[in-house]
Amino acid sequence: MKKANIGLLFLFLLNGMVAFGQNESDLNNFLQAEKDDASKLIGAYISPVIRGISYGMTNGWYHTGKTHKKLGIDLGVTISGVMMPTSDETFDPTKIGLSANTIPNQTSAPTIIGAETNSSYTVSHSPLPPISINGPQGVDLKGKVGKNWVPVPMIQLGIGLVKNTDLKIRYVPQTKSGDSQIKMLGFGLMHDIKQYLPGVKALPFDLSVLVAYNSVSGYSALTNTDQSNDGKPYSANGQVNYKLNSWVAQAIVSKKFSILTVYLGLGYAAVSSNVNINGTFTLDPYNLGVSITDPLAIKYNNNGAKLTTGLRIKLGPLYFNGDYTVQKYNSLTVGVGLSVR
Repeated sequence: MKKANIGLLFLFLLNGMVAFGQNESDLNNFLQAEKDDASKLIGAYISPVIRGISYGMTNGWYHTGKTHKKLGIDLGVTISGVMMPTSDETFDPTKIGLSANTIPNQTSAPTIIGAETNSSYTVSHSPLPPISINGPQGVDLKGKVGKNWVPVPMIQLGIGLVKNTDLKIRYVPQTKSGDSQIKMLGFGLMHDIKQYLPGVKALPFDLSVLVAYNSVSGYSALTNTDQSNDGKPYSANGQVNYKLNSWVAQAIVSKKFSILTVYLGLGYAAVSSNVNINGTFTLDPYNLGVSITDPLAIKYNNNGAKLTTGLRIKLGPLYFNGDYTVQKYNSLTVGVGLSVR
């Protein structure tokens, strides 16, 4: 099976996608457990990065509360570091509801962001004798990056419409890289509401509201046609499919001081993520051709308040911005771009 972390660290660069590879210690070994157990183990392992990416998608929509003039534009790139708690580095496999046919040999196993440590499980397919399988190691995010920050880059275009309204667009066309394919579509509207407030519209600050939606979907192939007795599952049609959605609604206030703009956003965000592994996988721990179909289906949904505070420096058409967001998973976002009003 392809050595790729099956496309689950979906990161976007300027012209498409980078899919990180599967840890060398074989995430697909979990597929040798019973279907329900395999789904629970894989879900526990990958959930932190799914949550991190989902919340990262809600960031970077604005860097000021001032809307463009008609046909004004801005084009920018941001990268958000979503801060994952230390508790997300591991999971306890004895507490995720495994059946009696899958026995963990430890009470702590690394998640995808965790340390490069080993875990093992004793798996039974009654009435056959039990076998031992190894779980995947983590990528040691803290050791390699310095912190448990899941990075989520974005590229965005803003266009001024009528009546002090901006249209914001995030778009990556259907892009294929090797055995992976991904696409992204996001759009938002930011509208100046200060203009409707008598006694307020003459004051020296900007006030707008933003509503935005972002969707990422794609797949990575999990095919393996080598049917040698190497203990690895093989599949002619295996595939991981994912879809991540986010909604944001915020009020944004900003104040400009020469080249510096200070901004604050307060509102609500909702994220919804679905990851499925589809296809038929033949497991051969006993050389008997045991198969499972569609072994994984996990969902993550959450919503809550979102507070963002930041600043922007603008030098002619060029700007740099940075902000900090307090939400379910806090994040730090930095950006650079061009803005012409």
